[in-house]
Amino acid sequence: MTIFYLYAAVLVGILIVVHELGHFAAARAAGVTVERFSVGFGPRILRFRRGETEYAVSLIPLGGYVKMAGHELADGSDAGAAPGSFLSKPVGARALIVAAGPTMNFVWAVLVSFAVIWGFGLPTLGGPVVGSVTPGSPADAAGLSWGDRIISVDGAPVSHVAEVYARAAEAGGRAMVLVIERGDEARERLSLELAAPADSAGVVDLGMTSYVAPVIGDVMKKSPADAAGLRRGDRVLSVAGAAVRDWGGLGEAVRARAGEETEVVWERDGRVMRSTVVPKAGVEDRAGEIGVMSALTLNRLGPWESFTTAVRYCALNVRLLAQFFWDLVRLRASTETLGGPIRVVQMASESARWGPMYFLGFMSYLSLSLFFINLLPLPVLDGGHLLLLGLEKARRRRLTERQVLVWQQVGLVFFGCLMVLLVVKDVMQLR
Repeated sequence: MTIFYLYAAVLVGILIVVHELGHFAAARAAGVTVERFSVGFGPRILRFRRGETEYAVSLIPLGGYVKMAGHELADGSDAGAAPGSFLSKPVGARALIVAAGPTMNFVWAVLVSFAVIWGFGLPTLGGPVVGSVTPGSPADAAGLSWGDRIISVDGAPVSHVAEVYARAAEAGGRAMVLVIERGDEARERLSLELAAPADSAGVVDLGMTSYVAPVIGDVMKKSPADAAGLRRGDRVLSVAGAAVRDWGGLGEAVRARAGEETEVVWERDGRVMRSTVVPKAGVEDRAGEIGVMSALTLNRLGPWESFTTAVRYCALNVRLLAQFFWDLVRLRASTETLGGPIRVVQMASESARWGPMYFLGFMSYLSLSLFFINLLPLPVLDGGHLLLLGLEKARRRRLTERQVLVWQQVGLVFFGCLMVLLVVKDVMQLR
């Protein structure tokens, strides 16, 4: 298990270095003297000097910093604003230096996503076959049911259900014409009326999932499924005596028996096998896990298509993060998915246990999260610094030392309290 937590440390360390390299490179390009480049905060445990810059690894691994000449004097005074200092540069140059850190996180996320898509393939879940349908949803009203194969949407062929959702998001709320096949019956045309157009994140709710066969794609190392002997390619036949017809049914069956010894029957190379597993007991979003992943179809793309797909994927995830944050502000989103540093390390470790594709995918998503969070206009964050620079530009003079000090103190208190709450939440979820 220790090796997986080392992977987590490597992941977090890479993202810190990437972020701070953005600030470092922009500062050097602007002619600002960089006095220290540190991974971590607090006492320095490793350090060396090259040229005018000291490079260090510090004790508290919750971030990093680039110390620039004169940066700590950005408080309204002109002391120290000598050539080579941060304050000697115009507002625009300083803003670019501040924004370069989050920007590097976005660029890194795109590059990692590109490497995953080009190297492994674009993951998709099966073909254009309908799985579960939510009662009262647009899919239900259109007459779609489990097992229907969608041939086309508005005359354009589709290869998986995700394309149906993508076309629905582009439809602008208008009805779509679907051609489907149902068993041995003749092809049928259905009208899918959308209840609402896509939201601000580009997501539309059709009320249906893709059919995914109950075939194991990956098994997490050291998980209940691994201990029971389940392997990649196994087809699950039943859970606790109840037949399983798709992946959604498998998930529902094991979640319903969290903490209970459960018999699982599966087929491997024509042989029927059985064993018992105990799905994890715990908080709601973790309960019922046994450590299996569905079989993914990996579509191989060329370099350019892989890159453009990576850019679209990252842009979509940023929009989803923005939508989630806005819903949190309006008290319309659950806080169950929020986590602190312990949860991040735990998820990074779990992604390493799944394998390289999942580990790199999590790295990309976490880098996007750092990009978005750091641009929020809050004290201590890069977005808060950009807000102060915007005020300086509008007022045509820097804020006073007292104003900056109050701003920073508010941020330290807010984020200190937030960190304590998240750590407590993480610890409670470990119990």
